[in-house]
Amino acid sequence: MWLYLALIAYFINSIVFIIDKYLLTGHIPKYHAYAFGVSVLSLSSVFLIPFGVSWPGLFYFCLAIFSGMAFFVGLMFLYKSIKESDVSIAATQTGTMGAIFTYVFSVIIFKENLTFINASAFLFLIAGIFLLGKIERRIFLSAVLAGLFFGISYVLLKLSFNQTGFVNGLFWTRMGFVGSAFLSLVSSHVRGEVILSFKHAPNKSKFLFVFNKVLAGIGFIILYFAINLGNVSLVNALLGLQFMFVFALVLFLRGKVPGIKENIDKHILASKLAGISLVLVGFLILFLNNG
Repeated sequence: MWLYLALIAYFINSIVFIIDKYLLTGHIPKYHAYAFGVSVLSLSSVFLIPFGVSWPGLFYFCLAIFSGMAFFVGLMFLYKSIKESDVSIAATQTGTMGAIFTYVFSVIIFKENLTFINASAFLFLIAGIFLLGKIERRIFLSAVLAGLFFGISYVLLKLSFNQTGFVNGLFWTRMGFVGSAFLSLVSSHVRGEVILSFKHAPNKSKFLFVFNKVLAGIGFIILYFAINLGNVSLVNALLGLQFMFVFALVLFLRGKVPGIKENIDKHILASKLAGISLVLVGFLILFLNNG
């Protein structure tokens, strides 16, 4: 059951990536404003208050807040990558770097063992990332930074869950996410971008933005249930399939939906397939090893 739920969640996430690309290349082109809009929707986490939210103590409060702040920064670099590159490359690079940094920080903080097989898997992941990086050098740094901050956020989120419970951890990390977004409005440049982006965006685009983030929330909930029913390492190891879903959807929608483009020059396409294949092999090794 968990396997089917994970596949559904990753397919939903691939659709979310496609819609993100469409909006970022169209009516909401500022990635900072886009990330801010996502954070505002996270205010809905206040509805968690009656379900067991409590003061977690100063240390874990700071931990959760910092996790949310790191998530906001990671999100900005993710949307910057999606806007400036083919979405198949941006999704693969940022997703894989996030998985690598999450594992590295888990080894450091949770003292998890880095086995020879897992190390071999990460060599495949890194090789795939660098191959894709040769195609899109301009977003490589953004992808690495997105992965770094997502890795920090996810590990601190896990610490929060372990010590304060799911509802508490989720609520306070979301507050850190929202708080850091509003803190960024101190910059007049950012404030102007946010106001102009959503003021001039057509109502259709605003509706699509909200729909897309609701869809992302559904994907997150399904993925959480998959993790609850199965093994977190196995579920994470299936992440490579999400990149294949994104690539397949882009090829299908290319030329049919504005902003959805993919460079299919034979040399570029061969490099993309090779890079994504190396990433898939890496995740497959992790899947089989943790099975």
